[in-house]
Amino acid sequence: MKTESTGKALMVLGCPESPVQIPLAIYTSHKLKKKGFRVTVTANPAALRLVQVADPEGIYTDEMVDLESCLNELAEGDYEFLAGFVPNDAAAAYLVTFAGILNTETLAIVFDRDADVLEELVNEIMETLDAEIIAARAHHNPAPLRVRIDRFMEEKP
Repeated sequence: MKTESTGKALMVLGCPESPVQIPLAIYTSHKLKKKGFRVTVTANPAALRLVQVADPEGIYTDEMVDLESCLNELAEGDYEFLAGFVPNDAAAAYLVTFAGILNTETLAIVFDRDADVLEELVNEIMETLDAEIIAARAHHNPAPLRVRIDRFMEEKP
């Protein structure tokens, strides 16, 4: 993970159905900013509005762009790091697409309340993407994923 002050990170959010996603996205963005990244968040309009409400002054996020606009303008080399929140198949597909275009270090944060669904999502990511994977059963409690995110950030220079 590059940490120079000019590094750019892209964070892809899935459907905001799960209550843990938005606070963990802001938390992860905060961690990335502390490592020197400028963080762009891309998501559907509902998820972007939730991030805007939670971070109205942009303290933890630098830029927000809707998924389709971001995808249409994306090119290899635009970002040095990609983080994707994966609560479902659609989010997995978006992350795979973004990672394929960017060809950069990628972190998949995979979560679901059902262990079988979680395992399927992790397998889908493992089969289609060369990425670090953080996975935990989560819906209301962000602690299991937060601990894994902290560990990942501490292990990366």
